[in-house]
Amino acid sequence: MKPYHELSSGGKLRRLRELALAALAQYDLDRPRLVYHAFETNLLYRVTTASGERYMLRLASPDWRTFEDLRSEAWWLEALRRDTTLAVPSIVRARSGEAVLPMSAPGIPDIWHASLMSWVPGRLLRYYLSERNLAKMGSLFARLHLHGASWMPPEGFSSRRFEHWLSRGEENLIAPDAGAAGATTQPDHVAALPPRARDLLQRLHHHVESAYAAVDRSDLRVIHCDLWHDNVKLYRGVLQPLDFEDTVWGFRVHDIAMGMLDLLEDTDEGRYAELLPAFRRGYEAHLPWPEDPIEPFQVGRLLWKINWVALQQPQWLSSMVGRHIPLLKHYERTGEVLRPPA
Repeated sequence: MKPYHELSSGGKLRRLRELALAALAQYDLDRPRLVYHAFETNLLYRVTTASGERYMLRLASPDWRTFEDLRSEAWWLEALRRDTTLAVPSIVRARSGEAVLPMSAPGIPDIWHASLMSWVPGRLLRYYLSERNLAKMGSLFARLHLHGASWMPPEGFSSRRFEHWLSRGEENLIAPDAGAAGATTQPDHVAALPPRARDLLQRLHHHVESAYAAVDRSDLRVIHCDLWHDNVKLYRGVLQPLDFEDTVWGFRVHDIAMGMLDLLEDTDEGRYAELLPAFRRGYEAHLPWPEDPIEPFQVGRLLWKINWVALQQPQWLSSMVGRHIPLLKHYERTGEVLRPPA
């Protein structure tokens, strides 16, 4: 058998399809038909049964999310279906009773975790970014935050907390704390950045960390952590959130800041200034707005993106930093986050 890493993209998909079919065989479905949907980090398939029921089968890429992460996602989705009227996906458990199936096969490296969920109908919210729909989005966030605060997860739920701008074990290359335990010498591509740029990144690192440290710890709750307009569908006037795989313990202000930064990136400062108040109105119909400003957490996300390039695509770091320096300087002067560069 040809080694997996030597296969073409099509060859890899053909081999992984056999893994998907093996996973699908572990569910009680009536003659399911499997159709490739997308491969964006995770491998997704549309599943249709003989009676017309529709599902989504996800093979989570190895080293992306852990079994604990995906099981935590399933547990929260099941609780949301049970405790609320929110239109979240329904988890389908396998014949064994498991919500997440670790799948492996000869010729496929590592373990791919399979999950089956109800298909989410509708179109992405990105095509309907009106003030009315942003108010609905604010309401959706608040209702998720209410449930995330009151729900008591079972033993074995994720213990991860999003309390820093780096919260997944990534190495901090762009602004390491000198003298800190585990601190390393900056690699050449980071050390080659202009001293003023490195100083700015260092100052903003401490600024963002201070913002996280200042959040009231009683606000910690289970959050979606990646809820933005491309992870929400609109169907018959109802918003339907999806992609809960980042489910984690975190703060409301962080959750809101991430979603609103994505909104700013996909619109512009003028439209954002109209849509953010609509989102806030919808949120405040259920919960008070967080006391902490969202902007420091948005800057933290920008630092994360720069650091990701430093880790994964070092040849582009200088360009990435150069395009973000004007925005970061503007924020440091004014406290305003401008639309980030593409």
